[in-house]
Amino acid sequence: MRTTSSPLPLKPSAALGFSLVELMVALLFTSLLIAGMAKVFASSVRTFTSTNEVIGIQQNSRWALDQINDDISQAGFIFPPRTLPASILNGAESLFRIDPDQAVAGIVRVSDSNPNATETEALNADVFQFFTDIPLPVQGTWTADTDGDDPNPGGTAKTAPTSAAVTCTLGSLGDLQAGDVQIILDSGENGKWEHPLVASTSGTSVTFATNAVMLANYAASVMNPGITLSHKAGVPVYFIRPAQLVRYSVQAIALDPSHSTVRTPCLVRQQAAYPIGGTVAWASAASQVVAEDVAAFRVDVSFDGGVNWARTGSTTWAAIQTKANTQLSTAGMPGFTSITDTSNIDWFRSIPCLLRMDITTRTATRREDYNTALGARAYRTRTQTLLISPRNFGVGK
Repeated sequence: MRTTSSPLPLKPSAALGFSLVELMVALLFTSLLIAGMAKVFASSVRTFTSTNEVIGIQQNSRWALDQINDDISQAGFIFPPRTLPASILNGAESLFRIDPDQAVAGIVRVSDSNPNATETEALNADVFQFFTDIPLPVQGTWTADTDGDDPNPGGTAKTAPTSAAVTCTLGSLGDLQAGDVQIILDSGENGKWEHPLVASTSGTSVTFATNAVMLANYAASVMNPGITLSHKAGVPVYFIRPAQLVRYSVQAIALDPSHSTVRTPCLVRQQAAYPIGGTVAWASAASQVVAEDVAAFRVDVSFDGGVNWARTGSTTWAAIQTKANTQLSTAGMPGFTSITDTSNIDWFRSIPCLLRMDITTRTATRREDYNTALGARAYRTRTQTLLISPRNFGVGK
């Protein structure tokens, strides 16, 4: 006889699953775990964002310093060497100048308390300008022979050509403007190095300037009237834009087209021809943004190798000049005792100096993470310094 046994009855706990208390304990621990993970994730995101912003502002200032280094190293470049005319030496614009702590107008940022509103910001920064000739990215060769100095049969001297064709190997003659200088890289048949001024260009032809005022404003001892332009085909030539003022300053620029009311402080490079009989209209001068989100720009100068700095503690260019003269009088440089001598306005051609430039850039956004005060926002900033001695300072006239 076969018998079967009935299954054992299930225990109440197994039949009903987890108790409410067990579920609540599990939910509590899960919530704590998720909250901890969320806090770690948020902290990681903030750290990642902060690190990227700091790296960005460091790269921004480093790139700016590289650009400035290339530019400042050429400050005071005057080629061909010449005596500057009175219209420049006695002009209204300084050939070298530092204006400390100038107010930067028009800086507007997004409000900390209301992302839909804006607020103004106060900022001071130095303004720095210097005089130089600028080599142009235009090069080429003399296309055909010219014989301006050889006498004709019978002894009559030939007349120098008023124009010449140039085959460009870099750039275009269309990039030139009146007053640019053509440098011809040989001494010609007359044994003279020549550098005629450009009056105009057309196609591949350069017409040379003969205007007496233009020539006189180029150099005090005008070299152009003696030019005979006797050169062989294939002679290399390049071009220089003479008598330029270069200016660095911090300006408020609208960088975001979708939010034009916000104006960011930027380090701006401007360039203009030295004005004859007036001052430069910098508001309309050619401009280039060198660095964005600039919190400070400071320029200092030393005439004793960096032992003392003339800008430190000075609030005006006149005060800087006074300190500079004190340094020169004690620096053991015989004959170089003043940068305010009216007979030596272009002093930088004879007196070397050391320049120091400090650029402080900041993050684009103000964050509470960057401020030690609870609930307050601030920028994260980084300062980088450039020390440079312009290679054309102190080379002589």
